[in-house]
Amino acid sequence: MNELDVLNNIASNLTERKSSAALSNYEVLCNNISFTHGLLERGIAYIEIIITKIKNTLSNNNLLNRDYQKNNTLNAFTLLIPSLLLNDLEVIKKLSIYTEPDDRKGINIDNLQKLHRDFIDYNNLATATRQLIDSLVSDAYQIQRLDPKEFNYHVLLSLNSFEKYATKSIRQGLFNEEIEESLEEFRKLSFREWKNSSITKCENITFANKVDYLFSELQKNSPDDILFTDEIKNLFKFTSEFTHIGYISTFFTSQAGSQPIFGSEKGPYLPSTENFSELKYQILETCINFIYQVYLPSIKVCIDTTVLDSNNYIIQTDLNNLIKLFEKGIKTRNNDYYFFVCSSLIDSTQSITLPCLCGYENSWISPHKDSDLFCTGCGSSYNIIGMEGDPGYIFTSNGPIKVIGSSVPDIQDLSYAEQQKLMDEYTKLSSQNK
Repeated sequence: MNELDVLNNIASNLTERKSSAALSNYEVLCNNISFTHGLLERGIAYIEIIITKIKNTLSNNNLLNRDYQKNNTLNAFTLLIPSLLLNDLEVIKKLSIYTEPDDRKGINIDNLQKLHRDFIDYNNLATATRQLIDSLVSDAYQIQRLDPKEFNYHVLLSLNSFEKYATKSIRQGLFNEEIEESLEEFRKLSFREWKNSSITKCENITFANKVDYLFSELQKNSPDDILFTDEIKNLFKFTSEFTHIGYISTFFTSQAGSQPIFGSEKGPYLPSTENFSELKYQILETCINFIYQVYLPSIKVCIDTTVLDSNNYIIQTDLNNLIKLFEKGIKTRNNDYYFFVCSSLIDSTQSITLPCLCGYENSWISPHKDSDLFCTGCGSSYNIIGMEGDPGYIFTSNGPIKVIGSSVPDIQDLSYAEQQKLMDEYTKLSSQNK
């Protein structure tokens, strides 16, 4: 094969796109995205709380290790760390915006085009992902190292580029006299000196280098960790192709091709809708995996470095709890839960409605076999606990719930006063068991 053969193959492929294909189950994807996106949203709320605690702790001189106390060499990091984490929080929130589950309310044949996904949709999702993974890797690297020269290199490099096209008003709001002096000092350096000078240093230049460093420092070197390292690097390359408007990403997303209309219980949809959802779910899962396996552990390392051992317990506990929340959610897709059902109903010929937390309602039909205890919406499996008699409501670690088949009203159908009374009983019982 010569260069013209290759050129002709490329021309054929980039001008004769195949018909769109959908290779996944759209209903399952929608439900999985809904749950995983909800998991990310809960994590964002928890991260906000943790950042506030970190900021308050780092502002208290008595809680810090000597080098990070006021007037000591590394005190500047007590101001920089919360800023980095708040920046990261913003890019995580941005990804959350672009990974929301599809809204299919009111979708029919006439307005089905609303579900079509094209270049702008893919580019927004990929760019938000690229920004998240790039920012979190870079900042996890910085807060693990807490090296002045390393931090100077990355910030001065960024400011040097930013300043080139910044408007006067932006410059006025961002560039004070001190930073102008630092930039002037940086510009005295040659390009080769940037990576190793009296004020700057960068031992791991590329994204891949930084990923390898983080995994090495966290001692994540199992076969699964190595595979996940490659997954992070591949996600970066894939999303960079969209962000930088590469040939393949533009071609793939800008030409619709022929699209058959698919149907389900919730209405019609298009192959492009399903393909986009498949990518969205994969990105959500990979990013959450990175947050709890690498980013949050890097914050733990940072807190251990800057805060006295006797004062970092609360923050470390919160970080561990958030890691467990993400880990359990991703591994189980929340399938580790139980339904409480009246035994008489289980023994009957009546179908039993089991509402999954993914939003899908499953009908457990007679003869109520254990092998049928799974959600057709997200694939989660269930456990059933039979309750004798007519127990009404029971108290679980998640609060009061109605036993399925009981004669009492659903909790949401109770009056406010009745709901409050039930919650008071639950609170009283919980306090007694502590």
